[in-house]
Amino acid sequence: MGNYYSDLVPDFKKCTVKLKDIPAYQYDVSLADEYKKKKVSKAEIVELLESMLVIREFEEMILKCRTGAYEIISDYDYRGPTHLSIGQEATATGACSLLNITDYITSTHRGHGDSIAKGFHAIKRMTEAELKARCPECSNLSGEQLLEAVLEDHVYRTIAELFGKEAGYGKGRGGGMHIADFRVGHLGANAIVGGGLPISTGAAMSCRIDEDLKGRVVCCFAGDGAYSNGVVLESLNWAAQDQFTGDIARTKYGLPVIFCIVNNHFGMTGRADGEVNGVDFMARRAAGFDTENMHAEVVNGMDVMAVREAITRAKKICLEGKGPVLLELDTYRYYGHSLSDPRNEYRTREEEARWKEIDPVDTFKKRVQDAGILSAKEVKEIEDRVIARNARAARRAADAADPDPADVIKYMYTDTVCDVVPEKYQKVEVYKDLPKVKRDADGRINYRDAIKEGIMEEMLRDRRVVIYGEDVADYGNAFKLTKGLLESFGRDRVFNSPISEACICGTAVGMAMTGYRPVVELMYMDFALMASDQISNQAAKWHYMTGASTTIPMVVRCSVGGGKGYGGQHSQSLESMFAHIPGTYVVYPSNAYDAKGLIKTAIRDNNPVVFVEGQLLYNEKDVVPEEEYLIPFGQANVIREGSDVTFVVWGPAVKDALKAADILAAEGVSVEVIDPRTLVPFDWETVFASVRKTGRCVAISQCVDIGSFTGEIVAQIMANCFDHLDAPVLKIGARNGIAPQAVTLEAAFLPKSEDMVAAAKKLL
Repeated sequence: MGNYYSDLVPDFKKCTVKLKDIPAYQYDVSLADEYKKKKVSKAEIVELLESMLVIREFEEMILKCRTGAYEIISDYDYRGPTHLSIGQEATATGACSLLNITDYITSTHRGHGDSIAKGFHAIKRMTEAELKARCPECSNLSGEQLLEAVLEDHVYRTIAELFGKEAGYGKGRGGGMHIADFRVGHLGANAIVGGGLPISTGAAMSCRIDEDLKGRVVCCFAGDGAYSNGVVLESLNWAAQDQFTGDIARTKYGLPVIFCIVNNHFGMTGRADGEVNGVDFMARRAAGFDTENMHAEVVNGMDVMAVREAITRAKKICLEGKGPVLLELDTYRYYGHSLSDPRNEYRTREEEARWKEIDPVDTFKKRVQDAGILSAKEVKEIEDRVIARNARAARRAADAADPDPADVIKYMYTDTVCDVVPEKYQKVEVYKDLPKVKRDADGRINYRDAIKEGIMEEMLRDRRVVIYGEDVADYGNAFKLTKGLLESFGRDRVFNSPISEACICGTAVGMAMTGYRPVVELMYMDFALMASDQISNQAAKWHYMTGASTTIPMVVRCSVGGGKGYGGQHSQSLESMFAHIPGTYVVYPSNAYDAKGLIKTAIRDNNPVVFVEGQLLYNEKDVVPEEEYLIPFGQANVIREGSDVTFVVWGPAVKDALKAADILAAEGVSVEVIDPRTLVPFDWETVFASVRKTGRCVAISQCVDIGSFTGEIVAQIMANCFDHLDAPVLKIGARNGIAPQAVTLEAAFLPKSEDMVAAAKKLL
């Protein structure tokens, strides 16, 4: 599984690079002809019509709720978001009507329609046993009564989530902009514009390499506004990588993802056409990432049958291993970005009227009747059924219980870990002997190799553990930490990524949501700022926002380069920033023994973990057992016991703190040195016990002092140990500035053992 690349041969012969054509609006078949030729059945047509009506009725309910005009719940004060998708029903219904229950979707903040459609069509395909399993409270029903009850439950739980109720799909934690239903493959609507694209790409990565997931596709809905966003373009590039289908791929199988640009022509108030874009069709974006244009085409998104026809072909392409596919669904948003947006500043009534003439719901109703498939009476019966169902669901949702305020941060973290690997993932294929980590005569290995050994052990234990990032494959990462893993585990599990930090982390979220356990690498922690949205708004929040419906077991490895003269963009110790983001764990080992035990714990934990590595520690050696061991999170290490002052310190600063403790010991001062090892969760009791004993404390890190987690340590000690303190609690960090490159300046910038000695003496 080594280097499969062919040599690059320079050839500057004069030529012209030609781009392939992108077809647009190719569907020109009448519904009557489709029905006559039995390409679509009456039952399918009824299902499509009902699906669009359910979406339209739901969205109009939200509109009416704002003014109290929805009579059934006129007494209810709705305060949730109002991002309506009226006018876009054909895109959601047309796509989701062709997806299997197990296929995945991601959606947008304007994603009520997508969520309703995915659940509606999935429920329509469930067996009676599956329907009863989904709604045990309906187990006494059967046949049409059971189906109708489960459909109503779907609408009820959707409304309940918008209303912030415990019965909602996310137990009221996420609300309508983050609605998800993992039971039918809905991986979540996303309030970050474009935030769902890397997640869908990651989900497709799982489907590509997992035999049990093959045959599934991922349908990613995002608006035209998203397709000028950096992480969206990164995702298109990521999905189209040659290494997924080219000569170096072990299995030539592209990512089975369909990117649906729901082009409603407005990104909030900015108009895509003629204002914020420089192309006539958004589908042109595909030409920048794939010589096949990602099989792109432009589709009439106001025609549910045109959307179905395009999705049919897109699914076929994906299931043949030739994905990804990009479809531009040309549709229209009748209302403003939200109901606070009157929309009259940036578009005309005449424009809206022209689009409403081809309204997807009304047009389809007319075609169905004109073709003699349904009578006006039958259409009216479907409409009445949808209206009544929605009204009952709305009343139930308005009356449903609110979440208990005592549970305000319930579901912030999961307390689950992967104790037992499912049997099907225990069989791991190894193509070449694992790289051997060599120990010296005393059983010592360095910090870098300890992390590598821990990762290898977890990859041998669980086939779902994959590792990727910039330069981690053939080259073995910038610090040679992953050298040899590619040859041993193959390119499905160890591969290079584009220089796309946001997409590295975002695809990991998607893989984690779909059952994998990715370990992704950011070469320097500074680059985590490029990925901060995907770490902080995606990885950290989905367990909570879905009411614990999903877990995100992923590890983001990032190294800190401070002390090497690399300057302001390669030297920052940013762990305090991520400790401020609830939902992530933050780990920073200071020695090789801890590094191995903690990386193994991180990989097995079902929460997202930011795993920080000090580059200055990579060559530091320690005795590290070859036998299996884990180090629990939230368990500090009392490295040195003392009685006069407590040092709480982590990362490379631990070495300086121990040196300071030796200097102070020579002067008769006894220092207790505590390495918390994990900032989140933090072992407060060990620190409090020490401070109650010594009466003095200095919190130390290499983070810039202002805003550092050391300040939180000071605050907690003051709040919990005040009566035991003999002096104020001090903190030491890097200077409040930008890391300099010059040797003399960096030496002055970072905290030193002399600073720690001085602080202790000040307290004494």
